[in-house]
Amino acid sequence: MSGHTELRHLRAFVAVAEELHFSRAAKRLNVVQQALSTQIRQLEDELGVQLLRRTTRNVELTEAGRELLDHARGILDAVSTAFERTRRTAAGEAGLLAISFTPTLADETLPLLVAELHHRHPDVTLQMCEMWQAEGVEAVKAGRFDIGLARCPTLSGDLECATLRHEKIGVILAADHTLAGESPVPMAALSAMTLTIWPRALSPGFFDEVVGFYRFNGFDGPILEFEYLSSGVFHTDPAARARVADGRAFSVAFETQFHPVPDGFVWRPVEPAPVVPVHLFWRSVAGPAVQNFRALALDVAERERWTGPRPVRSGELRAL
Repeated sequence: MSGHTELRHLRAFVAVAEELHFSRAAKRLNVVQQALSTQIRQLEDELGVQLLRRTTRNVELTEAGRELLDHARGILDAVSTAFERTRRTAAGEAGLLAISFTPTLADETLPLLVAELHHRHPDVTLQMCEMWQAEGVEAVKAGRFDIGLARCPTLSGDLECATLRHEKIGVILAADHTLAGESPVPMAALSAMTLTIWPRALSPGFFDEVVGFYRFNGFDGPILEFEYLSSGVFHTDPAARARVADGRAFSVAFETQFHPVPDGFVWRPVEPAPVVPVHLFWRSVAGPAVQNFRALALDVAERERWTGPRPVRSGELRAL
């Protein structure tokens, strides 16, 4: 709009054009009729055209008035939508929410959280990206993503987190391995084999948690880090898959990772079992959309009987 034309002028025009009666239009807008007439006259002066034909008995739209009416309605509708969308975005009920997640959480944990978000806040648009733990932490710290989801993330700076669940880690064995008949598999029986796991550089918190637990409980076998990475699972790395298949190695995995386990392999619980936390993390300056997601994530954790203690700052985070 140019000159001195304001939204109130368009609202006045639309009301009169729809009512075709100044008195009814003034009542609809809760203004006095004289003020309404002044606004219409100002709009006509601004445009340099007559929009309405007035007689003592009725009001009619001119051809120019009919042309303006559709556009004016569109402008007012667009402004109303923009204002409402802005308010809802400020409340975390609309807008964009960017989430990073580690590969092994895509099978169960993340889908349940996403489904709940779509149910509660259908106007929130998600941008999700699979990242390794270290990369995901840096992405959230830098503000490129709003929320991160990872197991045992190594957090620092102004990041806060909440624990959503604890998951026991089992082992993947060749289906014909002698230990495949054990459930649970004694950890001591694994020491003659190689433990295959994804590289520490990509998931330092998870690597240290799992390897530290195995070493603490007497496992003294070699460690093989995956060479080829795809979705963080052993069977996508040719070297790891071959070693597990011929019985020389085993891999660690959560039961929720496989639906089902690849042919030729089995998942078995191990005793004692490492228990690894799943953390949701975000920047301390996060807005309402992040807080809404945090709240629904903890609700899902409670509903699914996961673990969800209070939020903690990164300095308080410790291995379980």
